[in-house]
Amino acid sequence: HSFVVPDNNTETQSPYDAIVGMINYFALLGSLSILCYWIAWAGWIIAAERQVRRIRYALFRNILRQEIGWFDVHNAGELSNRLIRDLDTIKDGINDNMADLITLLARILSTLIYILVIGWKLTLVSLSLLPLMIIAFKMIIKTTVNYTSKEIQAFASASSIAQEVLQNIRTVTTFHGQAKEEERFAKNLIVAKNIGIKKALYVGIWLGLAYICAYVSHTLTFWYGSQLVRTDCTNYSAGIVMVVFMGCMYASSYTAYLTPNIQHFAEALTSGSYVIDIIDRQTKIDVSSDEGDKPENMIGDIEFNNVIFTYPARQETPILNKLSLKILSGKTVALVGASGCGKSTIIQLIQRFYDPDEGEILLDGKDIKTLNVSWLRSHIGIVSQEPVLFTGSIEDNIRFGKLNATDDEVQTAAKKANAHD
Repeated sequence: HSFVVPDNNTETQSPYDAIVGMINYFALLGSLSILCYWIAWAGWIIAAERQVRRIRYALFRNILRQEIGWFDVHNAGELSNRLIRDLDTIKDGINDNMADLITLLARILSTLIYILVIGWKLTLVSLSLLPLMIIAFKMIIKTTVNYTSKEIQAFASASSIAQEVLQNIRTVTTFHGQAKEEERFAKNLIVAKNIGIKKALYVGIWLGLAYICAYVSHTLTFWYGSQLVRTDCTNYSAGIVMVVFMGCMYASSYTAYLTPNIQHFAEALTSGSYVIDIIDRQTKIDVSSDEGDKPENMIGDIEFNNVIFTYPARQETPILNKLSLKILSGKTVALVGASGCGKSTIIQLIQRFYDPDEGEILLDGKDIKTLNVSWLRSHIGIVSQEPVLFTGSIEDNIRFGKLNATDDEVQTAAKKANAHD
């Protein structure tokens, strides 16, 4: 027995030679497929790592540039959650999942084009429920986005509690507060768990609807296919019906494989919106800006003129109410009063951590709002009530206030602080 080979060659080949030739073609296609898969997956993963690194750096840089009032309403746990969890979620949305999405869409489109060519009537009937499937997937995206945003907020609250406890572990241990903090942390985890359960239930409902549409579509394909075999036998045979059915089944299965990708993209979209909002936020007091006056000579007279101030996190409670105060250069001034009366607030206003709601603060007769923020703070020396040590040596911590300090200056400062020996 012999047959004509696919390349329209008029010479005949034995079945064995033809099969060997087809095997060679498949081996070549397989090798090309492996190469293309490697390029696609490696390319998207590398791109995701690079993009997330840049986003993480831009996010951290803009967080550091914000005014202190912004940190009063955004706790450290929430911000660290943005830097870690949200950016990992974004990376999951743009790494190999993107390559997988492109591959699945290519398979779906190529399959649909092929079955439309060989049997467009039956294919259109099979696709009659496609609008319902699209609605179901749209609702999956909407549900995932809505509940993921709530889930992120719940996890951010839990992270802030954990970070607060760990930062103050000595105080927690001193007052035997472990049980109380465990309860606080557990409550926020329960909130996140309940949100996750609701998300899973609603996504499951819509995904079930999509599968129902797919199986009803298969049923319609067999029913209408049998009708076409009897009434339009010149164009439709049992073989064509089976090819269309298998094509629709493959397209449906590929569509189902899109669900995890869609969830990753929806979660990445939600996390990305929070991250981009922070990156795009313009700080009210920009220490990195070159704007503002930098006087060559400074006397150091400070004056508060009818200053009214409330903290951003407690706007219903005024701290300073029309405060007027003069502090002359070279004088020693002690601010004495009950806890919460505004002593530390006055110092922070001089440092321009905050701007007053009303009134003005003058340095040598100039409103400090007109001065360069970095220049102003570089001329202020301060010792906090609770000193903080950063990771590194004592020298690194001393040099933190003046990065270009000489070794002699560092040693002199250490001796004055009794930290040299």
